Amino acid sequence: MNLILLEPEELADGRATVGGARAEHLRAVLHAAVGDRFQAGVVGGPVGTATVEAVSETVTLAFRAEGEAPAPWYDLVLALTRPRQLRRILFQSATLGVRDLFLVGAAKVEKSYFNMHLLREEEYRPVLLEGLMQGKTTALPRVRLFPRLRDLWAALPSVGTRLIANPAPGGAAGPAPDRAAPPILAIGPDGGWTEAENAAFAAHGFAPISLGPRPLRTDTAAVALPAVLADRLRRA
Repeated sequence: MNLILLEPEELADGRATVGGARAEHLRAVLHAAVGDRFQAGVVGGPVGTATVEAVSETVTLAFRAEGEAPAPWYDLVLALTRPRQLRRILFQSATLGVRDLFLVGAAKVEKSYFNMHLLREEEYRPVLLEGLMQGKTTALPRVRLFPRLRDLWAALPSVGTRLIANPAPGGAAGPAPDRAAPPILAIGPDGGWTEAENAAFAAHGFAPISLGPRPLRTDTAAVALPAVLADRLRRA
């Protein structure tokens, strides 16, 4: 937990009392004592410093805002995967800086996945918050569900470089991402997109991107490809 995240409604006159996993982490891992200071932030808001004012089963903190958190910088279209894998992707994507996460159906996606408990906000939100705390940022990603791929197109941002991941001999760099708007990256199921799905993405402006000829698992691609994109943007 690199950043203690506070919910806006927890703050009153610049102070918040936290319990549960955050209090346990402060007590057992960080060995918080009165007067200690830690990096903190407000969900959807600024980052700053939290000073410990009281420690018991809960921890009372005085928060001082000091600046803006890093902004989310990419959108992810993800073929819905099994719960354990999805949990890892939610955490990692929040850490990496995803803005909108579009979870979509595909020919190789089990329809039953859209009934999983993890797709309930009360289930996935804590996973995203944990990812934000790891990445020391505060902007909560938005999760959107599209069991039918054809319903996705109208929901996508109208601006931003569109890229679709597929294995390719020698790799495929794709077009240079436009720095003016977050790129949109599409990653398929472990079995890959079908020819018809690839054609549909191409018809809606998605260019291929690849790390080489080896098929990657969905959760591997969901980390590796944003990292490559981030490096390309940094070098641009």
